[in-house]
Amino acid sequence: MRRAMILASFFAASIAVAASSAHNHKTDDRGVWLQIARAPIKMRSAKNPYEGQQGAVAAGKKLFRQHCAECHGDDATGAHGPNLRSPGVQNATPGELAWFLRNGNLVRGMPPWAGIPDERRWQIVTYLKSLGVAANSDASKARTPTGREPAE
Repeated sequence: MRRAMILASFFAASIAVAASSAHNHKTDDRGVWLQIARAPIKMRSAKNPYEGQQGAVAAGKKLFRQHCAECHGDDATGAHGPNLRSPGVQNATPGELAWFLRNGNLVRGMPPWAGIPDERRWQIVTYLKSLGVAANSDASKARTPTGREPAE
C-alpha cells in the first residue's frame, strides 16, 4: 500500500512538472525549442523520406491520433501537452523532430518512442509538418522550411 502511494505521488508530481513546464520553452536562434534543437547535426540534416507524400500524411495522422493526441490534442495544439503547431516545433527540421520522437524528454513528460519503427516516426513527422503553425500560435516567429522569415 505504501509503495502504491509513493508511486502515485511520483506520477502526480511528474505530470505536474510536465504540465507546468509545457508552455515555458526556451528557443535557439531559429526559434526551435532547445530540447528539440539538441538533436545531433547528422539528424538535424536528415531528410524525411516521406516529405510531401499525402499517403504518409494520412498514415501519420492516424498514428498521431493513436499515440500523441491524448497529450497534444486531436489538432496538435495541446491538451495537457505542448502545442506542436507552435513555431518552436514547426521551425524544427524533420530530422530534429524524428530524433526527438525517438528520444523523448521524460523530464517534460515526453516519452521516447524508440519502439515505433523509423517509417512510422517519419510518417508522424510528415503529418506534423503538414499542419504548419496554428493561428493561435505566435506566428510572428514562424519561418519557412528553409529557416527564412516568411514573405509578407
